[in-house]
Amino acid sequence: MRSASPFLNTMTTILSSVEFPAGAEALPWLAALWFGVWVLRPIASFIHELGHALPALAFTKAEVEVRIGESFAKPLTNAGRLGFAWSFRSSFTGFTGYPRETLSKAALSGIILGGPIASGVACGFGVLGTLSTKDPVWWRISAAAFLCANGIVFLRSAIPVTLQPTEQFPDGPPSDGLDLWKTLRRTTD
Repeated sequence: MRSASPFLNTMTTILSSVEFPAGAEALPWLAALWFGVWVLRPIASFIHELGHALPALAFTKAEVEVRIGESFAKPLTNAGRLGFAWSFRSSFTGFTGYPRETLSKAALSGIILGGPIASGVACGFGVLGTLSTKDPVWWRISAAAFLCANGIVFLRSAIPVTLQPTEQFPDGPPSDGLDLWKTLRRTTD
């Protein structure tokens, strides 16, 4: 049976072809994989949001903010024009703020695509680490957790849907796929 997504097919093939321990010995490693995904989720969100922030810094002269999790009540830590705040609560969610009104469709599309591209590149690094046969099992499990955490963020952002409502976005924010679709359909530039 084939999945409709080539990304899911690739992830499934990679994870099934890796030589992980078998039998009862695999249970602690499987638990370590799930724990690793949970621990790496804010890092995967940060990589994704940084993928939006870097093009936003290039296309605007304004300050850009990155928020991970429920960090809207926290003050920003600034590094030049880039400010960020971090919370482990709901850390699979992220937000990059920048002035969108003055940007062209092309610039805005580049910023929107930056997040999924960054997540995709991070998945690539996870694939390389997971397929490494000379590294110890703990390294391959860590790489697989990194792959899975970034893969979840990638899929969550790429599929064009309205995401779950939050306090800051009561109607639910659009995923990057939906945001890109709306941006490209916009009639004025």
